[in-house]
Amino acid sequence: MVSIEEVEKRFDTKIKELRKELPSKYSNGSQIATQNCAALTMKSLFEILNIDDLNYVNMAAPLAGITNICGAVNAGLMVAGLITGRMGKKEVTLEKAANEGMKFIKRFKKEFGTIHCRDLTGYDLLTIEGMKNYIKNDIWGKQCYKHVVTAVEIIGRLYSKMIAKLI
Repeated sequence: MVSIEEVEKRFDTKIKELRKELPSKYSNGSQIATQNCAALTMKSLFEILNIDDLNYVNMAAPLAGITNICGAVNAGLMVAGLITGRMGKKEVTLEKAANEGMKFIKRFKKEFGTIHCRDLTGYDLLTIEGMKNYIKNDIWGKQCYKHVVTAVEIIGRLYSKMIAKLI
């Protein structure tokens, strides 16, 4: 176990790092799938939790842009379930999973007004034209990186105490 203060420090450090590094993440033309909103949210939260498993990051990567829900939201919900299930030590009930998911979504919607990728970006990322315009207009650097940062912040606010007991 680590202290709540240590967990909060990990979140603060990661959030500062993300705010600095993420806006330009795609400016070099990166085509690496694990550098999208879903994968980066998962990777960032796993770094805080001291989980080193690229399988989960890769698993989250397809959730960016193509599920109609923001990938950062999808990854945040997955990590909320992981934490609620005591990182594999407990099965989560349907009611508990729904409750935790709703808490996360409510906070994300309060910040951005929606959880839907198309509404957040202004583009349909299921089309080549939408994806090209998304990249051309640097929506990542203007908007999407903020979704990753906010998802990490929300998980920190919701679960720091529980995380301290788990790691």
